[in-house]
Amino acid sequence: MRTAAITIIHSEVPGRLRLRLAGLRGNTGLAARLAGLVHAETAWLRAEVRTKTGSVILHHDPSTPHHHLVDRLRTLVDTILNDLPHVGAPKTSATAQTARPSPSAPTGTPWHTQSPQDIAAALHSNSARGLTADDARNRLQTEGPNLLPQDEKRSGLGLLKDQFTSLPVLMLGGSAVVSLATGGVADAVATLAVVMVNGVLGYVTEGQAESVIHALMESGTGNENVTVLRDGQPVEIAAADVVRGDLYAVRAGGQVVADSRLVSADRLLVDESPLTGETMPVEKAAETKVSADAPIGSRATMLHSGTIVTEGQGLGLVVATGRHTAAAQIALLSQHATRPRAPVEEELDILGSKLVQISLAACGALMGIGWMRGYGLAGMLKDALALGVAAVPEGLPVVATTTMALGLKKMEKRGILIRRIDAVESLGALQTICLDKTGTLTQNRMQVIAATRGLSEIPLTDLALLGSLAEAAVLNNDSATSPGAANGSSATERALMEFALDCGIDAVELRAARPRHTTVERTLRRPWMATCHDGPTPLTVVKGAPDAVLARCSHLFDGVETRPLTDSDRATIIGLNDQLAARPTRVLGFARGETAPTDDEVSGLTWLGHLAMVDPLRPGAKDFISALHRAGIETVMITGDQAATAGAIARELDLANGGPVRIIDSTTLTAMDPALLSGLARKTHVFARVSADQKLAIVQALQATGRVVAMTGDGVNDAPALKAANIGIAMGASGTDLARGVANVVIRDDELTTLIDAIARGRTVYRNIRRALDFLVTTNMSEIIVTMAEALHGPGEMESPMELLWINLVTDVLPGLGLALADPDADAMSQPPRDPSQPIIPREHMQRIGIDGVTIAASALTSHFIGLSRYGPGPQTRAMTFLSLSLGQLFYTMTCQRQDVRKLRPDKLFENRALDQMVLGSIGLAVLPFMVPPLGRLLGVARLGAADAAVAVGMGTVPTLAVLARRRLELDLQPLEGKPCVTL
Repeated sequence: MRTAAITIIHSEVPGRLRLRLAGLRGNTGLAARLAGLVHAETAWLRAEVRTKTGSVILHHDPSTPHHHLVDRLRTLVDTILNDLPHVGAPKTSATAQTARPSPSAPTGTPWHTQSPQDIAAALHSNSARGLTADDARNRLQTEGPNLLPQDEKRSGLGLLKDQFTSLPVLMLGGSAVVSLATGGVADAVATLAVVMVNGVLGYVTEGQAESVIHALMESGTGNENVTVLRDGQPVEIAAADVVRGDLYAVRAGGQVVADSRLVSADRLLVDESPLTGETMPVEKAAETKVSADAPIGSRATMLHSGTIVTEGQGLGLVVATGRHTAAAQIALLSQHATRPRAPVEEELDILGSKLVQISLAACGALMGIGWMRGYGLAGMLKDALALGVAAVPEGLPVVATTTMALGLKKMEKRGILIRRIDAVESLGALQTICLDKTGTLTQNRMQVIAATRGLSEIPLTDLALLGSLAEAAVLNNDSATSPGAANGSSATERALMEFALDCGIDAVELRAARPRHTTVERTLRRPWMATCHDGPTPLTVVKGAPDAVLARCSHLFDGVETRPLTDSDRATIIGLNDQLAARPTRVLGFARGETAPTDDEVSGLTWLGHLAMVDPLRPGAKDFISALHRAGIETVMITGDQAATAGAIARELDLANGGPVRIIDSTTLTAMDPALLSGLARKTHVFARVSADQKLAIVQALQATGRVVAMTGDGVNDAPALKAANIGIAMGASGTDLARGVANVVIRDDELTTLIDAIARGRTVYRNIRRALDFLVTTNMSEIIVTMAEALHGPGEMESPMELLWINLVTDVLPGLGLALADPDADAMSQPPRDPSQPIIPREHMQRIGIDGVTIAASALTSHFIGLSRYGPGPQTRAMTFLSLSLGQLFYTMTCQRQDVRKLRPDKLFENRALDQMVLGSIGLAVLPFMVPPLGRLLGVARLGAADAAVAVGMGTVPTLAVLARRRLELDLQPLEGKPCVTL
């Protein structure tokens, strides 16, 4: 038994108590669970839980002794530390005018252990008549509507602001301010135009994705109508108007809208998979004894908000609404979870920081040179600004954003909706994917996969041999007779009906010939169901737990004749049952007889056989897992199902990639040290019987090992892990609103196989961004070298800021985009994931970037010095330098398509049509100032004669020829045969 360590930090302010809670600082999981309890507590007026400082602030009645508050808080924390569920009563306003005293719950006592009468008394309600209309109206005003808390959405203004926070963009903005201060209005306008194009592009792209995802989401709990008893009379109200103390009626096919303690239940089955991940519907009963520490999935006396009634009906006392429900506590976990930044976002920030540092250092050096030479301040600022423009690649933010935006658009066409642009590249960096089983890997429905007749298993391809079993499945069944119709029935009932229809049974005709007149319902104490039918002879059909059905049988039908059951027959039938259950499957036994049940008991039946069902895998799930393994991505299943069920699915999917499947049950996770969990998580293939907070802990444990982690899911219980994962992937068609709301990737049609294309596209996006960045850094390095050389050589030689900005816009943006539009490499999904700790421009690339940058700069400076010798400093010389530098960078673009020298072949230089068109367009823009005199005057360049133009163009081609010659030499030194070939 663990107990909380709580220290009073500050208590001098009346009505305000600040406490320090050991272990709270930085512990978002503890904070999320504690927040749900302290906000529902009535011992204080208001509470704040702060993970940054590890403190809890209680706003209370000044007359309440501090030690009482501390003791109450310690009780709540101990409830969490010892994993004991607690459902407190929502706090009510001290000033609210109510018809009755504010209801309260027995302190620290779970509702599922209390009788309906005791709960009704505590809530000032009536277990037979419900609330009065006045009570309900006052409580709604006091406690608020029955709505789940919503995850905070990005506003349009916030989304736009996010586009202008990178360091290169901020530096461009700063250079625009300096331009204005020094009179360069045109320079400032041009620079800001680049910034705005980048921002608007990101804003529009992300905004469209956000809109599509919201369109997929349902309106959620609150708009549907439900039935409650008010003053003893059934009344239909909006779900948002349900309050604590209401007597709430549920029926098959409806969604539960509030946590309720059952008062009565009639063959009630509830699908709790959105909350627990458990595949099979759970049977509910009002009179069952439940232990205080029972998990949510084992509370047979409770209905929980967000679950679905699949069969039967019931009446429950509402004990929690809105933010106080179990589903809301899970939603609160997702609000406290934070998603790590995308790897490429981190890397671009690091690169941007380095570029800013280089730029500032170069500007400082230039200012120092100017000061030593006695230049004026305005001139030095202007030259420093020119160098700053040369040092920062204006195309960097535009190319990175556009590349990811185009990838996002292509994925959207394939049904992958991405909320944030940077998540496109995160998919490419994915190293481990955590897969929810129910509804993600499987279809969250039941399907008959095996059958026995008499003493042997019959292949499902021989459906004609299973006629008697199929007839029993139709008669003892509450499902509709049309294929796929739900009609308020359970997934099991629908699976049995689909099996019978596949066998060729005319269900409508059979039910008309054998009308049902009596039903003995299944209960927790009676694990079978019997139906009695009229016809030529009386008929009773029984289905249920095979051992219970078999115990009521005296004969066996083997498909040909009926004969007495022997002990050997019983042993064989039990053995068949064990074999089917071990696969594992849900197994039902079927029998028939002519004697009607007496006192809800039946005997003398004839055994017919077994039907075994599973939640089938989604089509393509095996291929999906296989493709992930080929791509070097680790796969982990996290599910609320039993270990045996999850293990069987894992083996069927080959989740361990040919090795033994390692499984951990959630019971071993509760008290596990986080460091130990991180170590085990990398070696585990299946986590079974896992709760929402445990899913979150597993994802965070994997991230703690340095992995880039994705989480797939569709339920409420998946939401916290979806929010915390680097890539949260939700199902668009079958998922819950909460799951879709916190995920940054939504699969519109639930087809997991489309994720493979998305991952390949993400890898291609990163490779293309890396190629574009190599090009941008190389060309901007050449501009820095040219600018510094001109500044050191003499006054008046430097290019103007507007001239350098035009060069950057012409040679950076369009060619960079052309490189970024390359098609996916053929080996994109046959290579392991990249190491996210590796810089986006690796060290081994820097030497090549330096050599190529110096080569381009040397050619441009050659043209510059030839111009100086003919004309001295001025527009003519700047024009020659401008043209040589622009063309040198543009021709060099063609050599950047392949970073592996063995793949840089002359016949491959023009395989990217988009790049070819971009380079041709940029060449046109490069010569435009010589064709349009006003533009030439703005840039400070003059028209060139034929001889000068020939020199400039000739020097522009030298860098590309030099690079090709050098790489050809590298190709000769590194023959392709016998070498590993990796596309970078």
